Amino acid sequence: MPRNRIIYQSEAVYAGPSPATGFHFGTFTPGIGGSSNDLLSPNNLVNQLQRVQTANYSFNVARTDVNQFGQLAAIDRVILTSPTVSLDFSYILAGLTNEVDLGFTVVSGNSDSNISAISGFLNGTQDERNYFIRTVPEGNDAVGFSDLSSGNNGVIGIGNGFISSYSTEGSVGNFPTASISVEGLNMNFQRGLSGNFVPAVNTIDGTPVRNFYTLPLTVQNTAIGSGNAISALRPGDITLDIQAQTGVGGVDTTSMNIQSYNISFDLGRTPIERLGNKFAFARPIDFPLTVNLSVDAQVTDMVTGNLANLVSDDSFRYNPSVTIKSPNDRTLVMAKFAVKGAKLTSQEYSSDIGSNKTVTLTWETQVGGPQDAANGLFMNGQF
Repeated sequence: MPRNRIIYQSEAVYAGPSPATGFHFGTFTPGIGGSSNDLLSPNNLVNQLQRVQTANYSFNVARTDVNQFGQLAAIDRVILTSPTVSLDFSYILAGLTNEVDLGFTVVSGNSDSNISAISGFLNGTQDERNYFIRTVPEGNDAVGFSDLSSGNNGVIGIGNGFISSYSTEGSVGNFPTASISVEGLNMNFQRGLSGNFVPAVNTIDGTPVRNFYTLPLTVQNTAIGSGNAISALRPGDITLDIQAQTGVGGVDTTSMNIQSYNISFDLGRTPIERLGNKFAFARPIDFPLTVNLSVDAQVTDMVTGNLANLVSDDSFRYNPSVTIKSPNDRTLVMAKFAVKGAKLTSQEYSSDIGSNKTVTLTWETQVGGPQDAANGLFMNGQF
């Protein structure tokens, strides 16, 4: 019976290992019982992403006309550059398991990290991977759907995907979330959870990479930390640590009523192409790379200061951080984002009749190398 529609109930999102063209199993030994045992192999390197809220994907193919004198219409429309494949998704934070599965460097536990969160992207070890969207029959939850037949499982694959932007935000009355944008080289549509080739392509000639993958069965929870499965982190467990302002004055950052935060950065990339390759053979990150922290708050006390002081002495650097504790154990840090070596770039005040006076503060820092522990974005928590 043909399906009438697809809704969030029937879909799940997965991320493969890096590199995208590599093996998607560890020390894998095929199961004696066939594909069903292979599927449950603990050596599977494909991971399900948890608490996904949105997933959008597309491709665009650019063509160049071939014209000649004597004919009005083009005699052909040729593909000269590789197609543009994009994937955007967002999820509710329940720890930092998704970040780890996406290649971010995260220190486990309450101890602060001194390793850049994108060190794996900088050295190329975690920079490229495949993404998968599983779809099960209409009316069924993907979670717990164990029918492994190819006719009841569709998979959309995004090949050779590079993260192009990351942001995380939280606000009063809403769950803290994260959003990811990915740029890829290929997209394919397949049936079945196992026995198919990964969506990655060879960048020289555009031929498919002939490595197999298997999607694990979709589950509701991934154990976090000491076996704790938390449905979602809460705004009441978020604290922001922002040092008192030095010199410039204005709002008292130690007592203002914070309403929301947003941490974001773009991993801009310039494709490197060469004659003989159908696809860009590399997509290195464009530097310098800037991390932004924006905080919205209700103004309480004002402190004295002068903007001219900032102009004459701009040596002070902030190290603001966002800490999210467990709703079940306030001593357990589930996620912490530290923005180190930041400079204050703006204060924007807003006041009108009937509303509380608000301020938006913005800080910026640049990402340093993998050995730089004083600049950039750092993550620690449970996964």
